[in-house]
Amino acid sequence: MSIIIHGGGMTGAILALMLFKLTKGDLEISLIEQHSPYCCDTQLSLNTYPPHVIALSRGAYYELIRVNIDSILSSCSTVIKQVEISEYNRLHKIFINAQDHQLSELGYVIELNIFRKKLFNFLQKKSSVTIYCPATLKKIKREKKKNIVTLDNGHQIVSKLIVAADGAYSTLATNCGMKWFRYNYQQIAVVSKITTEIPHFGRAFEKFTEHGPLAMLPMSNNFNFLIWCISNKQQQEVSRWNKKKFSQELQNIFGWKLGKILNIETRCFYNLWLTRAQSHISHRLALVGNAAQNLHPIAGQGCNLGLRDIVVLSKIITQALYQNIDIGDYSVLNTYQKHRYLDQYRTIKITDGLVRLFSNHYLPLIIARNVGLFFVSYSTILQRLLVNTILNWKTD
Repeated sequence: MSIIIHGGGMTGAILALMLFKLTKGDLEISLIEQHSPYCCDTQLSLNTYPPHVIALSRGAYYELIRVNIDSILSSCSTVIKQVEISEYNRLHKIFINAQDHQLSELGYVIELNIFRKKLFNFLQKKSSVTIYCPATLKKIKREKKKNIVTLDNGHQIVSKLIVAADGAYSTLATNCGMKWFRYNYQQIAVVSKITTEIPHFGRAFEKFTEHGPLAMLPMSNNFNFLIWCISNKQQQEVSRWNKKKFSQELQNIFGWKLGKILNIETRCFYNLWLTRAQSHISHRLALVGNAAQNLHPIAGQGCNLGLRDIVVLSKIITQALYQNIDIGDYSVLNTYQKHRYLDQYRTIKITDGLVRLFSNHYLPLIIARNVGLFFVSYSTILQRLLVNTILNWKTD
């Protein structure tokens, strides 16, 4: 049997890897990706292209370790040992330390530009995996028992199942008639690579500001990755700031925990929306990752949620393959959707609730937030609940 994965970013590449490992090469895998993972090398070296990073929970990281890519992960990962959560101009802070929960780490920051390139190199050596890159899907014909995909070079691929792993507003899913619920947060994420005076020592920071959350994540070579959420109204003003002005404003908001901000590299701006597919399956089609749901970065849960999509779908497909069941059959896809519904619903609700809670300036809510931060900062039980439920870090 065969499967097509449309999208060779982190989601699609990891899905291809997991399916290869679980099926031991018995499943023919075709991976279609429009952009080569090597195309950004020159831009990165010239500082004209920002690094793309994600924060993975400890549990998510070790799920990847199980497919034996330790060397790939270690080459592009930075350990998170402590997280500090605070609200701008408020006294109470929450410190979550790995040691306090008998852990060696809380999570990892993965540099996707490096990870994706090495993962492609790994997959290209596997006989049952065919990578079409750069390539664009031009046409899909969905028949009763198969999909026929035509690429921009005229090449055709036939499969029992096709997976949309091409991110938010998936081109594939849109062409197949899928619909999404969309909510505009009226916020912009400013991302950049930052150099600071004091090393991060594996510390991550999340500060809730007047206009949205600001996160600082540790990277290799003592760089930090900034994700600063601002209102739409501020974008025009912030985009006009030169490096000196941006550094000053960021320093005022973030503070001096990492000393003086020494340098800010290329800044990019991204609109922030909540998107959720009305259905995550269709005829011989499954959606995973951001194609299924795209979350606000406030709690860093989007990629962790997408990885759980991949893990569940991989196991269900493998089980169907070895039971000689058509992997694109509705019963197989419906099993995937049912298994993922509760986790997806709960994670979306928590993330969306946090955005609304910390973006609201209603006085009783401000008081409630501060009371909440006070109690969590002094309660081991509440901190463990925060780790297990909100931040979704496994502690077992």
